Amino acid sequence: MKSFDPNYIHCFSKKTIKLTFQQWEYTGTAFVEIGGNCTFADMLSDFQDGDTLLSLLKQKTSKLDFEFEDLGQDEEGENWFRAILISNTGEKCETEYFLDSLPEMLVGIELVDIQTEK
Repeated sequence: MKSFDPNYIHCFSKKTIKLTFQQWEYTGTAFVEIGGNCTFADMLSDFQDGDTLLSLLKQKTSKLDFEFEDLGQDEEGENWFRAILISNTGEKCETEYFLDSLPEMLVGIELVDIQTEK
């Protein structure tokens, strides 16, 4: 981010957050938007919950550089997801797991842009 105006913290703003997911050398990046009147630090707790991460990744404004799919619930009521992460050499790693484990794959959270909401 070129400049951070601290005055935006105390007004309604649209924040663009870069999320990095990783397993071994395989990564995936998502850019999600969060609006409202909250600080970046206030939002950090949102990234500890699989359901909240899922809703952010499924937003129409979200941009993902990896394949991600909500697989829904199984017979026991557990929510599942599938992600295909990519290495620097272009190799792919497919993972299917419980949605509750998605936050464990999150290795980076970065505020990349903030704008006042109109």
